[in-house]
Amino acid sequence: MNKIKIIIATVALLSINVLSQSTDVTKEPGYVDFGDFTVFENSTKVTEVILDEDLLSALATMSDENDPNIMSILNGIKLVKANVYEISDENKDLLRKRINEIDSKLTNSNWKRIIKTRSEEEMANVYIKLNNDKKIVGLAVTNFEKDGEAAFVNIVGNIDLATIGKLGKKFGIPHLGDVKHEKEN
Repeated sequence: MNKIKIIIATVALLSINVLSQSTDVTKEPGYVDFGDFTVFENSTKVTEVILDEDLLSALATMSDENDPNIMSILNGIKLVKANVYEISDENKDLLRKRINEIDSKLTNSNWKRIIKTRSEEEMANVYIKLNNDKKIVGLAVTNFEKDGEAAFVNIVGNIDLATIGKLGKKFGIPHLGDVKHEKEN
C-alpha cells in the first residue's frame, strides 16, 4: 500500500506544475466512476484526494517550474482522484465486492488491464484506457490489502507510461520503473 501512497503523494505534490482549462471531466474517456463511497466514510482512516483542472490551474500559477521532467509527466492531466479506506471487519466484504465490480466493469468496457495481482492477502489491478490513436488517456488502480487499506485511483488525461516509468525509478516504485514506452523497446 505504501507504493500507492507514494504515487498519490507524488502526483498531488507535483501537480502544481500543470496548466489546464476546465471541462466536464466525467465525459473524458479516461474517467472512471467508482460509485458512491458514502458507505465507507465512517471508516477509521479515510483519505480522499481530488485535484481537478481548476485546482491544478490555480496551483500552477503559484508554483515555480522546479523540475521540467516532472512537469512533462503531468502535462495534460485533467483529474487526479484517489480514495483510500482502512479495511475493517465491517467494510472488508463491501470493499472487496466493489473492487470486483470495478474490475468487471473496466475489463468489459475497453480498458486494458496491465497488472493483476491476486493472493489471499492482496488483490490489485492497474488499467489503462487508450484513445483511437493508441495514446493513454486514463489510468485506474484498485488495491485491497486484507489487513490494511483499499485504494481507488483514477488519473484522467494524456498519460505517458515511459515518463511515469522514469518517475517510478526516481522514487524507487516497483513495477512503474519497469514500464517502457513503445519507442524505448
